Amino acid sequence: MGSPIRTRAAGCGRRSPFARLYRAGIDGVRAPHVARPRPSSGFTLIELMVVIALIAITTSIAMPSFQRFLERARADAAAAEVAGLFSLARSEAIRRNVPVTICRATTATSTVCAQDAQADWGGRWILFQDTNNDQVRAAGEEIIRMRDAGNGGLSVLLAAPVQAIQVSARGFLAADGALALRVAPSGSDERVLNICVSHAGRVDQRTAACS
Repeated sequence: MGSPIRTRAAGCGRRSPFARLYRAGIDGVRAPHVARPRPSSGFTLIELMVVIALIAITTSIAMPSFQRFLERARADAAAAEVAGLFSLARSEAIRRNVPVTICRATTATSTVCAQDAQADWGGRWILFQDTNNDQVRAAGEEIIRMRDAGNGGLSVLLAAPVQAIQVSARGFLAADGALALRVAPSGSDERVLNICVSHAGRVDQRTAACS
């Protein structure tokens, strides 16, 4: 018997040239795959309202803490400045071998010493070489440094009212006893810093009261 005749069904076996041509493209390059468009993503109105509410809650909690931080930082900076002025007055008095006086200015822009005794020293200070030793700045006496009041909201108070503070040529306070100043945010006792100046002119900055 002869060999059976085998036939191939249409579409089976080898792919026709037309099928290969379709897959590869007319010019021999594979046809690009066309991506399906994806649906756009974004926030819904409800999600946006939830985010805004969370931001508002977080801000309301953080703001008081941030405000207290600013008050503490300002009090620390003011206390450091005051302590630095006393240290400067002592070192300059010894170096120049003449008394150095710190007084309150009559106004925020004046270079004239106030003539009254006050406990509130929150305004401008004038540190000058007191050549004639009268604790009042004359026109020819050199201004060594000035301290402006700066931003409001801080109080600088002396334990007792004085007209001026003088450091002798030897570096000692001209007044009897020590000196105590209190630096704090106005209307708040949360951050109180004390500047303690001994009769020998030594300056100490602390949170505890001056002894």
